[in-house]
Amino acid sequence: MAQVIKIKRSSSTATPATLNQGELAYSSEGTSNKLFIGNPGTGDVTVIGGKFFTDMLDHTAGTLTASSAIIVDSSSKIDVLNVDNITLNGNSITSTDTNGNLELTPNGAGNLVLDGTNWPQTSGTDGYILTTNGSGQSAWAAPASSSFTLSDGTNTDTFNTGNTLTFTGGTDITATVSDNEVTIDYSGNTPALYDNAGTPTLASGITALEVRTAISVDEAGTDNSTNVTLETSSHDYLSLSGQQITLAAIDLTTDVTGALPNANLANDSITIGTTEIDLGTSEGDIIGLTSLGVDNLSLDGSTVTTTTGDLTLDSDSGTVVVAGNLTVSGTTTTVNSETLTINDNIITLNNNEAGTPSQNAGIEVERGTSANVLLRWNETSDVWETTTDGTNYFTLLTSNNFESILTDVDGGTF
Repeated sequence: MAQVIKIKRSSSTATPATLNQGELAYSSEGTSNKLFIGNPGTGDVTVIGGKFFTDMLDHTAGTLTASSAIIVDSSSKIDVLNVDNITLNGNSITSTDTNGNLELTPNGAGNLVLDGTNWPQTSGTDGYILTTNGSGQSAWAAPASSSFTLSDGTNTDTFNTGNTLTFTGGTDITATVSDNEVTIDYSGNTPALYDNAGTPTLASGITALEVRTAISVDEAGTDNSTNVTLETSSHDYLSLSGQQITLAAIDLTTDVTGALPNANLANDSITIGTTEIDLGTSEGDIIGLTSLGVDNLSLDGSTVTTTTGDLTLDSDSGTVVVAGNLTVSGTTTTVNSETLTINDNIITLNNNEAGTPSQNAGIEVERGTSANVLLRWNETSDVWETTTDGTNYFTLLTSNNFESILTDVDGGTF
């Protein structure tokens, strides 16, 4: 027959007067709806739950509900939070206190940080302005001067802010102001050289300029440089940025003392012994090896092989990460880690069993000088067993043996 376990209960008494240690009781009287237990240490009646509390949890997570517990949503958030006169809602912090102040006061020498910048800790001086040092600290400072000095290298003038600063061009020079930018441009047809008095010294100006854009010298000393002519009529200009001196091929076997044999930088590779190193032929190329042998270690394609002894992966006290799948083909796998974590929720034991099962399987705990304990599946009797002394095994409770072990248990009333 089905088993029934009853605890003490009452619909007329809110709280049981006494309970034995570990004894349970439930009251549905009035607004009680609470679950009680006799304190295992003292026997005192202790509230441990009941409908009274679960009703406080019966609402949508993340939504503030009156007379209920605060339950955050899956993002650990609550939509609104009221603290005395302060309401936190979305991006707003508001006060319900009429004409009340909203104060943010750090403790002690702490800073009030607004968007990564420390607010000044003093009230400042009347008329001062707020400044920053550019490194996250603001401060009160005297206002900037209302004027500044202009100089042409010889003469100076004081300019007062609020006035208009005018740029005037000279002969064949125009000045244009637009979008906070002053543009000074030569407006003549032919560039000319002027003396200190402003008189052209070359009426025809400079019509063309020939410059050398790169220097290229081979090992025989021949100048292979190229020149370019810049025409002033097209407003060309000379920029040395990014130019370089190019030397022809250098053979390390003949041109450099003590160089490695068979190394020639004129090619796209360097040959050392019988191994060729690819230098690449364009920007972004890298040096590549088809295979590499280091002592007893061989790297070939995607295979790492040791010709003798163990193969050790040492991350210098860091973490060795295997990004793909890991297959261990040996017969023994030893893990000396203090902590082992596995994401898979199912661990398969005796995985190589293909025929009729004949072996027990389980989890054994090493206990040093004490007898090991074990949770195992007994393949002979087809039951789960456990042992606390390593010798005597007890069958775990199942639906098949429940009725024979437990009979009707009734805690009575209070």
